[in-house]
Amino acid sequence: LPLLVIGGGLLISNVIKSSRPEIPVITPLKPVATIRGVVAKKISFQPVIKAQGTVKAKQQIDLVPEVAGKIIWVSPSFAEGGLFKAEETLVRIDPRNYKYAVTVAESNVAEATAQFARTRADADIVAKQWEQWVDGIPTDLALRKPQVAEATAKLKAAEANRDRARLDLKRTEISVPFTGRIRSKFVDIGQYVSLGNKLANLYSTDIAEVSLPLTDSELGKVDMSVIYSPEQSTDAELEVRLFANVGGKRRSWMGKVVRTAGTVDLNSRVLSIIVEVENPYQVKEGGAPLLDGLFVEVEIPGKIMQDVFLLPRSALFNQSQVVVVDKNDTLRSRNVEILHSTQQDIIVRGLQEGERINISPLEILIEGSKVQWNLMLEDVQ
Repeated sequence: LPLLVIGGGLLISNVIKSSRPEIPVITPLKPVATIRGVVAKKISFQPVIKAQGTVKAKQQIDLVPEVAGKIIWVSPSFAEGGLFKAEETLVRIDPRNYKYAVTVAESNVAEATAQFARTRADADIVAKQWEQWVDGIPTDLALRKPQVAEATAKLKAAEANRDRARLDLKRTEISVPFTGRIRSKFVDIGQYVSLGNKLANLYSTDIAEVSLPLTDSELGKVDMSVIYSPEQSTDAELEVRLFANVGGKRRSWMGKVVRTAGTVDLNSRVLSIIVEVENPYQVKEGGAPLLDGLFVEVEIPGKIMQDVFLLPRSALFNQSQVVVVDKNDTLRSRNVEILHSTQQDIIVRGLQEGERINISPLEILIEGSKVQWNLMLEDVQ
């Protein structure tokens, strides 16, 4: 009986095993990543180099008197922040002593002129008498040539003293040869000043300058031939735009690059270019003056780059590479030359027209990885 039970169980088990349906085996597929990208197209591109600097006047001087005396008058413009015109009298020193000196000098000139005339007349008389009554060659002393030379020298000295006295009298009225503004003043009416005393500190308002430090890489993007070729026409001037916040608004002015600094800065190893702005205080409707000491941002147009590629900054991989999706939809790294970069874009060389460039973030790159391409930007401009 036990054997019959065991045999029956084995028989029933074999029947159940042979009658159940067969389950199909499915091989799992490796997932394919989807990436976004752009198509590389050749363009011409002009980069804009951004720099910063402080506005300062082209001319800045300390006003000092050339004669001594008491200040008897000052111009209403002679105040801190005051605007003045070229050759406008700013300070007047008491001229009386200098007028007296002119009078004395003119008297001495008159006296020396009379003495010269008498000496010259005597010499002419002696010369004629010698020709009529004396044989032989007369000496210079006989013809009174030394006396004439002495009288001539005294007349010239008297005239020089007169001219100097007149010049000192003219210097009692102090002015400067340019239109400008007073930064600070140190004297006022009633004060006695001597030679070399500082009266005020002035700066011109006809031209303002901004010094812009540029790295060697940034200088390479600027057309230096325009700066270093003075024979270039005005059409070739390198114009720039300046920006600053004045009166709660974003203002702009136009300027031009006129030269570079004389030497490379020994500390920072950069070379500065100098930008000039004409009539910085001339305010147009809705504008603002370009004030001395204002901190500005400057945009400098660079040289036009031909046959380059403009890509989103997200296309950059490992600082000097991009990831190309080849015709088999696999990833390949490519070294490129980065010519210019901004916060949003990069300008590169080293690609082919029509190549597909990945812009999706990649933590690691496995060369030859299969991907699914998703074009996000049809044209790159």
